[in-house]
Amino acid sequence: MSFTIDQALSQSEIFKGLSKSQWETALGELDAYTKSYKAGDLLICIGDRISKAGIVLRGLARIEFYDEAGSSSIIADVGEGTSFAEAIAAGGIPSVVQVSAVYDTDVLWVDVGRLLSADAVSQSPVAATILVNAVRMLSRKNMLLNKKMQMIAQKRLRDRIKLYLLMQRSAREEGRVTFSFNRSDLARYFSSDRSALSRELARMSSEGIIALDDRDIILLKSDFLDR
Repeated sequence: MSFTIDQALSQSEIFKGLSKSQWETALGELDAYTKSYKAGDLLICIGDRISKAGIVLRGLARIEFYDEAGSSSIIADVGEGTSFAEAIAAGGIPSVVQVSAVYDTDVLWVDVGRLLSADAVSQSPVAATILVNAVRMLSRKNMLLNKKMQMIAQKRLRDRIKLYLLMQRSAREEGRVTFSFNRSDLARYFSSDRSALSRELARMSSEGIIALDDRDIILLKSDFLDR
């Protein structure tokens, strides 16, 4: 499923509460444009200074962090209708992460900094709404990043898996989580290796805690999350 610009903006947290006419005005002021990327293309490189945040219209973007040894850790996947790089664009700081296209991906780039000046906020209700939305969104993303750091700080891989499941609403409400990652990428997300992750998931399956269905984990013992 791909998103039109109208659909993406209606779902975007940045533009929440704005009417279509206000979006159209904002897009002109934000110097917005769309760009297509092939799978594997880099959207943002480490060290880049960017002025625009991205909203995925089609495909999937992946945010990764690389340590000094060159090992990567997946921070998050960004799906259709979701924005990324807001803090980097607004802060004018060099990027400490790399963003790449997992599949062929279309991105709407918007210069959020243009509406976040003191003059713009005082003169434009659209800018004021975007500023409030951006602060709320960045607070939420900071909370999720803190949870990710808490997860990878766990010594036991099983505890990392448990905390990840606790972070997923579908695990708590439906008992099922679908990963956008393949097994190798999922291991990198857990700061593990593929063989160790496969062994742990197999153990959890044999103990009747979970069932594995392709890229789905089905939680069989809901009390596992309460331990």
